Amino acid sequence: MVDTGQTVKEADIVQGLACLGVRPTACVMAHAALSQFGHVEGGPRTVISALRNAAGPEGAVLIPSFRDAIRSDYYALHTCGSQCPQKLCPSSEPGYTGKVGETLRQQPDALRSCHPTHSWAGVGNAAAFLLQGHCHSLTPCGSDSPFIRLLQHDGIVLLLGVDVNALTNMHVVEDLRNLPYLSAIDREHRHATYTTSGRRIQYVYPNLLHRAMVDAGILRSVKIGNASCHALTARDLASFLWIITEDDPWCLVLRPAGNQYDPETDARRKTDRMLLSWQSNPDREAWKQLAAASKKTIDPNQFEPTDNPSTDCPAYRGILRGHHRCAANDIGPWEKFEDFAAQEPGIATCQHCNWPRS
Repeated sequence: MVDTGQTVKEADIVQGLACLGVRPTACVMAHAALSQFGHVEGGPRTVISALRNAAGPEGAVLIPSFRDAIRSDYYALHTCGSQCPQKLCPSSEPGYTGKVGETLRQQPDALRSCHPTHSWAGVGNAAAFLLQGHCHSLTPCGSDSPFIRLLQHDGIVLLLGVDVNALTNMHVVEDLRNLPYLSAIDREHRHATYTTSGRRIQYVYPNLLHRAMVDAGILRSVKIGNASCHALTARDLASFLWIITEDDPWCLVLRPAGNQYDPETDARRKTDRMLLSWQSNPDREAWKQLAAASKKTIDPNQFEPTDNPSTDCPAYRGILRGHHRCAANDIGPWEKFEDFAAQEPGIATCQHCNWPRS
């Protein structure tokens, strides 16, 4: 339980943001959990006011205004079919990413990027530039998405009361490299299921990924009220992601190796290797290669359930609800989260598995 005894005021948040490197004219992309701060005097409006004051009117504050998951009945903005794409989204439908994001979206001067599932709300003089390219992106984090434009402004990514498991921006390198485990493109809604073949270290072992980023020197932290808050520059994050996926295109997901499926060991091995690859080549200009890749047209991978499973694989779990199942995989995009118990095996995609069995 979060201790709500401490009252957090706007000045406390502004001071904390300054410690995280937010200065006037800054462009920030924030993920925030209000409940983690303790008692915030004025609630989510105070958090928004603090972010706006810290960034200044010449900067920008962007916060997710995403819809629910692809496996939900609330997937995608309902008005997008007749109106998109256009430079900015006119929809007033709510997002599903928390009180802070909804409070920002409802500000009188707020703008919203054009994307059916992963739109961002933003305020500030730089917000229009950061948001209006999103209409060109086939996938949530692909070509000309807000994070790509944040790189041009040397912006900052904030994690306020959340950890790296909330870092949607991780997907950008997967989109632009079209990494082998990406799957299930939904062209109508300009969306992709990011992991069908594999489970993401980011979600299963976020503490290990967090530690790798700290040790790499790209993530700084401060306490604001009861909330652990973190910041990365967009360029450092993009450079780190580019370097580690250049070294190992599968480094962000968990998979069986040889005759074993030991996800925690795999996660530790991969996060250790991420750090080693970055320390061997700490190229803080590598973000430019990611930005250049965003100009290319990519045809995303398509994954299908296997008809010929590798039944001797240590991750194979038999047939469940009509499909061969793999403990190393996520659930299929047509299956709903509520139908699954925690860590239940996903869809077997053996014909797409890139891990050697030796």
